[in-house]
Parts: sequence; structure tokens; C-alpha cells
Amino acid sequence: MNIYSPTGYEREVNNYVVDYWKRFGIDATYQQMDENQGNAIARLAGDGSGPTLLVNCPIDTHWTGNIEEDGLQWGDPMRRDNMRPAVVEGQTIIGLGSNNDKGMATSIMMAVEALQRAEVPLKGTLLAATLAGGAPSLSPANEPRKNIGLCQGLVHSLVNGITGDYALFHKPGYHVSWEEPGMCYFRVRVTGDPDYMATESRTDRPYRVLTDTARIIMGLDAAAEEYRQEYKAGSFRPAMAANALNAGAPSKPNWSPAISEIFLDIRPAPWTAPMEVKYWFDGVMERIVKANPGMSAEWEMYVAMPGGRTDPHNWIIQSAIRAAQAIEGDTSDEYVGRGAGQTEAGILRTWGIPTARISGAPPNPELPADLQRGFTMSGAYAPHLVNSAKVLVHAAIDTLTRTREETGLPY
Repeated sequence: MNIYSPTGYEREVNNYVVDYWKRFGIDATYQQMDENQGNAIARLAGDGSGPTLLVNCPIDTHWTGNIEEDGLQWGDPMRRDNMRPAVVEGQTIIGLGSNNDKGMATSIMMAVEALQRAEVPLKGTLLAATLAGGAPSLSPANEPRKNIGLCQGLVHSLVNGITGDYALFHKPGYHVSWEEPGMCYFRVRVTGDPDYMATESRTDRPYRVLTDTARIIMGLDAAAEEYRQEYKAGSFRPAMAANALNAGAPSKPNWSPAISEIFLDIRPAPWTAPMEVKYWFDGVMERIVKANPGMSAEWEMYVAMPGGRTDPHNWIIQSAIRAAQAIEGDTSDEYVGRGAGQTEAGILRTWGIPTARISGAPPNPELPADLQRGFTMSGAYAPHLVNSAKVLVHAAIDTLTRTREETGLPY
């Protein structure tokens, strides 16, 4: 966890993963993307008669742990769960990305090591990877590389031959899900005329752009509930939220801005195409503008990533469920899939690779009180990481000790 690895700077941490695997005689390589970014790849070869199984997860952290770079997103002073170095309290590891993503990578590292040590006679081949560029974010304005996030590590690995018949995609936890939402980002630009406020003659308070910005945000909040109700199905509830705002100059609050920008995130259902989301959003914005005479706004979708779904009767889903139930001692006849957020698993499914997502764990019984408020990607609980590794090992052995025909592949 102490190795610096924000999105776009995963070279050092993934070389560490490669070196770790190599200590056990595992065929492991660093797959370079550019001078700062790359994936760690491990291969356990079978005899050629079984399927190829991908086991992967991202390894980059959303933040740098430096308040000067991350801004006030995590408070001032920055919360300790988003800083380095790591702190160990009982069986809990606290610090930047200790649960997501470093805990996931640790579980995969342990699973590959265990399979190698046990000398399991494999028919199929295991390809394991800790991936760069997993964060659902664009490159910062001061980053010359404009393609470091949005699952670029996975895309790079796939187009360079690291693919398979089935996949286990790992996020924190050890439950199973077979569908997840897409992700669409929208930018709304509110426009008007700048004006100077610091004069007695301007008693009309000329900040129409900011007023309209507030109106739009309130309208989008109302539309978010409408969207949830219209597109929900089963246990799935699509989400929308406006989470970022760019307006005005803090150094010159005597001027009202001519432009403000609202940035929002929509998580559509796995069965909803990004263009369907766009047309729905067009309708929402047209309605808001029409209801506010004189309002001037334009909008665009600037990230479009579809979700995906794997048939729950597919071999890899059933294998993963057997694994999770075995580890948890669950003897029930029906397994309830867990909800999931947008991840690289959507891309794996878009590529036609049946994918089980291994994620979702009970609450950490040791999580300190100060980390229980809000959302944290820290607080990794070691027994949960071990359970995740066990589920990965169980499903890998179940899948890779069989022929392709036995797992239902037609080739």
C-alpha cells in the first residue's frame, strides 16, 4: 500500500507484483503501456485441453494522498484513510487504497501463489493481472497523457492477447454478481453575461448564471428520482448525481461568471445503451430550460461506458457461486446476486467474455469509528482478503481442472 500508484503511475507497484510472483517460480511479466504505466501479468499454464481463465483487478488509487494535488475532496486536513504510509490496527490496514484497490491485488497475488505452491494439475490456463488505469476518471488537466484512466489497463491487456474464455473480476469482498451498470458522464454549461457587482448601482444582484446553475442542479436531483423509478428492475436501482461544479474565480468574487459548468455521473442499467441515456438526459435538460425563461444552457455526454450482464446459468457464474458458498458455509439452494458498481467487468462482458464479479463483503468488525462516516476505500480487513483469495482459488480449480467441453465451451 505504501507504493505510490495513483492512476497513470502504476509502474513501480506492478513491478513489485511481478517480482513477488517470480519468487515462487511463477511465469510473470510487466506489460508496459508507457514509461509510467503498465500491468502485471502472471501465467499458470495448463495442458491445453481446458479453458483459459482471466483473473484480474485494477491496482491504481483514485487519489495521490497529497492534499495539494487532490484538493479538498477528502477534507482539510485530509482524512487518514486516504493518506500514506499504512497503519495496521489489529487485522485492519488503514491508508490510501488499502481495501480498494491494494486489498484486491493482494487477494489475487495470494491466490496465484497458492495455486503455484499446491502444484494443481491444470488442464486450462490461468492468466492473472493487476491492471493499471482502472479509475473511472479522465486525466487531470496538467497530465500530458490523456488516456491514463477509464479502464485503459484492461483494454491494453485485451488487445495485446491477455484474454480468455471466462473471467473472474475482483473488487473488495467475496460474494458474486453477474451484472453491473454502465457509466455516463455529462457536462452542463450554463451561459450568460459577466457583470461587476461591487457598485451601489447594482442592487439587482446580477448573478443569473449562478442562480440558473442552482435551478438546474435542483431539477437534476428531481430527475434522478424519476430515472430510478423509470429504469429500475429487480434489485437494480440506477443512479444519477451532480457531484462537481466549476464556476467563478475565488480571487475575484466581485465579478459574476459568464459561464458555470456542472458535471454529473449517471449509472445506467446493464441493459441500457449510453445513447439511450443521452436521449433521456436531453429530454430532462430541455424540460428544465423550458421551465425557466431566459435560461441559457448546453450539455454533452463526455464519457460513455456500457454496462454488461452474464447469464447467471453460465459456467463461470455457477462456479463462482459454488466457491462463495463453500467458503461461507452457505448451503441454501438459491443464491442472491449482490449489487455492483461500474468496473472493468463491463468491458470484459462487452468483449463477449462471460464474467463473474467477486465482490462485496460484510462490514469490517474492526473499522475505527472515524472511518465509518462517509465512504472509504481503506480499512482492509485481513480475514476478508483471505476469504476473497479462497473464493478465487476455489473457482479457478473448479474451472481449470476440466476440459473446455466440460465447462460448456463449443470449441
